Amino acid sequence: MKNKKSKKVYIGMSADLIHQGHLNVIAEGCKLGKVIIGLLTDEAIASYKRLPLIAFNERKLIVENLKGVEKVVPQTSLDYVSNFGRRVSRKKYANV
Repeated sequence: MKNKKSKKVYIGMSADLIHQGHLNVIAEGCKLGKVIIGLLTDEAIASYKRLPLIAFNERKLIVENLKGVEKVVPQTSLDYVSNFGRRVSRKKYANV
């Protein structure tokens, strides 16, 4: 159990309108380790569809308060790998 909780589970999402699917993904992620949400910025969302209905700071506050979410970080592009950086070992992250 200790090893599982030392893993980090990165989940990217826009979370413009929270629905059951978001909650299910977070709950599944919690089974694997600590959940970190990569929340798409308004600009990242606008790069593939309309601007979000809810601004980034408000979406961040909502997601931070969802059960099971350890941390929320901005994700500035659709490519989540850029948020990992070179210093992060992928061994610390759970394979989903």
